[in-house]
Amino acid sequence: MNNFITTLPQQNEIGIIIVATNAYSVLGINFIKRFSHYYVGNHNIKFYFFSDLNPVEYLPDYINISHIYTENKKWHIGNNLRFECVISLKEKCNSKYLYYFDADTNVNKIFTEDWFLGDMVGGQHFSDQGSMKEIKGYERNQKSKAYIPHNTKLPQMYYYGAFWGGKKENVFKFCEIIQKNRLIDINNSYNPPYNEKYINHYFHYNPPTKIVMNKDFMFNISTKCGIGNPRYIDLNIDNIKKVSLLFFIDSTYS
Repeated sequence: MNNFITTLPQQNEIGIIIVATNAYSVLGINFIKRFSHYYVGNHNIKFYFFSDLNPVEYLPDYINISHIYTENKKWHIGNNLRFECVISLKEKCNSKYLYYFDADTNVNKIFTEDWFLGDMVGGQHFSDQGSMKEIKGYERNQKSKAYIPHNTKLPQMYYYGAFWGGKKENVFKFCEIIQKNRLIDINNSYNPPYNEKYINHYFHYNPPTKIVMNKDFMFNISTKCGIGNPRYIDLNIDNIKKVSLLFFIDSTYS
C-alpha cells in the first residue's frame, strides 16, 4: 500500500505504529483487529504497519492503515528497526499523536485512549520491582550511550520498550536521539542487549509527562498466542494466515 496523502494535521487522530516482520506479521494484524474491535474512544485511529506482509486482505475495510513494506532476516534487526521506522514517518504523518506498540501486544477488553494519551508517555515495566529491576534494568556499561550510573540521584523507574508515545513532535525527537545514541554505540562496537536500555536512559533524564503504571496498563504485553516462537525466521505461519486471520476476532486470542 504505502500510500500517503498530504493533508492538514489531523488534530483528532492517533497514529499507532506496529513493526511486524516475518512471523510477527500475524500477531501485528491481530493486534490491529482487536484494537479496532475494543476501542470505544473519541479519536480517529490510523495504523502504520511496517511489515513484509500486506495486511489489507486480512482487515475490515473501515480500518485506516498504511502499509510500509519492511523486511529483515534476523529477529534482533527487526527489533531494532522501531526507531528508524518511526523517523521515516516524519514528513508523511499527519496524526497529532503517535504511539508504538509491540506486535505481540494483545487487547481483550473495551478501552478508550484516556489511559495512554499525553504529551510524552512511558509505561512502567512489570519487572520494575525487587531484584528483577536490576537484572532487567539500566545499562551499567560506561561505554554505552545508554549508561546510567548506580549512584544516580534521579528517581528510578524501569520502562517498557514495548510501549511509548505522545504528541508526534515529541516522539520524533525521542526516536532521533535514541537512534543517534544507538549508532554511536554500534560504531564503537558495543550494543546493549535490549534497545529499551536506550528508552530508559532517555526517560531517566527526560521524564515522560505521563507514566502508565503497570497496574493501569490495559493491554497484555508479549502474548505469542500459541503460534510458536515468532523470533524464528523460518517459523511457518501459512496455516495461520489462511485460517485465523480470515476471522475478525479469533477466540484463540480471548
